[in-house]
Amino acid sequence: MSDSSFRLVYTSDRYDLGYEVEALSQLTDIQVELVTGLVDTPAELVALARNADALVVSSREAVPREAIEQLDKCQIISRMSVGIDHVDLDAATDRGIVVTHCPDYCTDEVADHALALILALNRRIVETNEDLHQGAWVERSYHTREILRGPIPPLREQTLGIVGFGRIGQSVARRATPFGVRIVVSDPYIDPSIAAGAGVELVSLEELARQADIITLHCPLTDETRGMIDSAFFDLVKPTAVLVNTARGGIVDMDDIAAALTEGRLAGAGLDVVVPEPLPTNSPLYSLPNVILTPHNAYYSERSIVQVRKDALDGALSVLRGMFPRTVANPGVTEKVDLRPWTPS
Repeated sequence: MSDSSFRLVYTSDRYDLGYEVEALSQLTDIQVELVTGLVDTPAELVALARNADALVVSSREAVPREAIEQLDKCQIISRMSVGIDHVDLDAATDRGIVVTHCPDYCTDEVADHALALILALNRRIVETNEDLHQGAWVERSYHTREILRGPIPPLREQTLGIVGFGRIGQSVARRATPFGVRIVVSDPYIDPSIAAGAGVELVSLEELARQADIITLHCPLTDETRGMIDSAFFDLVKPTAVLVNTARGGIVDMDDIAAALTEGRLAGAGLDVVVPEPLPTNSPLYSLPNVILTPHNAYYSERSIVQVRKDALDGALSVLRGMFPRTVANPGVTEKVDLRPWTPS
């Protein structure tokens, strides 16, 4: 290949790649060969991408150090996701590989989904719908309290606890504020002025657990947050509290939340993300009546899918053109590679 010809490898089967093929066909300044394949292991990733100049992965593929150290030509790893878990950023930096992702994609979609789960839990929408489909309305007439499985506290009298106050957490706060809820936030990395400007109160994670009636998770999955919502956390929460997770399944200890829900230490949960995905059919979460499950689709809208594909491809092409992408997930790499600053196309 000439200096202006590159190999771009996609590992995801989530999309048909028609958009990507069309976009690459329109390039006039560089030539890009598109290679696709499915991988389940680091060894399969290396076999597919060893000679790749750029690698685009979905949120499911792991890119550990053992794989990165064998990507002999790779200049850029672009992740079609908000999160950057599963990519070893230190290993990429050591190899001089830029890592980029899509931090501002699907913000509104995830915030909408989180609020939908919050409202569904508070208003008991799912369980009431199920009961009515089974004849509860006909059997019990207009005796609402006999139909409902439990109390419905006024949302305006509830305290909403938001764990993680980045783009999505702040978007949830903006959506929830008109409902009259009190909002407390736990995020050790947020500037207190941002919380003050949003009209929310910063507290520790432990204090949030004690105060919140509704807890919604919007922090990244890191070594620090992995499994932090565990039995010790549930020991602190009100037994009437509910938890929503649209962030990453690994933030919650799955055995501990199942136990808390079964034992009455947690009143309900709305889970869009779990570990593993998909959830095995023998998981106790399927049989618990106080759990709402959705299939990791909080990110989804027709518009968000277009955006993530465009952003991921643009990030990869930026580096192949000799320019940093708009977002660099491993900033230490900037001292190791000679690329121009990013400029809008």
